[in-house]
Amino acid sequence: MYIYEMHQHTAVCSKCGSVTPEDMVAAIKQSGFSGVVLTNHFYHGNSGVDRKLAWQEFCKAYSDEYFAAKKAGEKIGIDVLYGLEESVAPGKEVLIYGIEPDLIGKYPELKNGGLPLLSEIVRNAGGVVIQAHPFRDREWIPNPELLLEERYLDGYEVYNRNNQYFENARALAIAEKTGLLKTAGSDSHSSESDIRYGISSDKRIRTEKELANILKNNDFQLFLGK
Repeated sequence: MYIYEMHQHTAVCSKCGSVTPEDMVAAIKQSGFSGVVLTNHFYHGNSGVDRKLAWQEFCKAYSDEYFAAKKAGEKIGIDVLYGLEESVAPGKEVLIYGIEPDLIGKYPELKNGGLPLLSEIVRNAGGVVIQAHPFRDREWIPNPELLLEERYLDGYEVYNRNNQYFENARALAIAEKTGLLKTAGSDSHSSESDIRYGISSDKRIRTEKELANILKNNDFQLFLGK
């Protein structure tokens, strides 16, 4: 069985992150996981990359962190996959899986934001769009009840390690009602590795395309710690 962390931040690209790519993959290995999807905050979120950069330069700086993590992971046998977490409405974010690192840089119009265009580009490229931590209730989220439009989503993150139990329970209920995909992730911003959430699969996931296929085919199980 192969286990993958689906929601992980590092310090350079996420202002709220506090871990280097090298320490992050070491923590993933220590947790007994096979790999990780690096989902740092992107342009409209809590990004640590300078938004004054030209679009392609911004996207390159973002993907450089991924490549650093991938290189570190290869040294210790940890699969590192590209992803991102983007803000699409006040306090509302989506997790993007299954796309190549160079895709987003081809679409400078994404600088204007919005879920419809992001969803179209990602899905046309074979990727997957998941609403991150639905129903999260924090002081900076103006409407915790708001769900993003279902037609732009492939699923919901129904188990987020940083969500409250009742928030995850409500997310699970929505996913079951709509029939969309269910994912889980730790939403980790550090090297802490006591309990992690993610997915498990009988197949090793080496590429973003393989991840997209496994998600779309529902060929995985939710992993909620040992």
